[in-house]
Amino acid sequence: MTQSPFDVIKNDYTIEELNDIVEHGCASGCAHNHIYYTDTVSFYDEHESDICDYITDAIGSEFLTETFDNNEGILTGYKNDIVWTFIELYAMELIDNIDNEELEDSEELVTV
Repeated sequence: MTQSPFDVIKNDYTIEELNDIVEHGCASGCAHNHIYYTDTVSFYDEHESDICDYITDAIGSEFLTETFDNNEGILTGYKNDIVWTFIELYAMELIDNIDNEELEDSEELVTV
């Protein structure tokens, strides 16, 4: 069975690497398994529906259209940019969840 794109990101990157992605973006090269077009295009092709649905829910479908237009219809660039956006958004979500869990844990210690 194929992993979801969410599981791939959780399994491919450590918390420290996810923090780097959030702070510096995928274009900086810190998303080491999704640097090259061959990596990002195949990831997009395998998970297109989940990736586009996630981005649409997070920031709106207009972003998909704008990204396509910004790449002047060049599919390779579009797929790369969409995958990087997905990774960055999901990394933010994961880090936020970790930070919230730590905050809740510390609040429990204080209130006990």
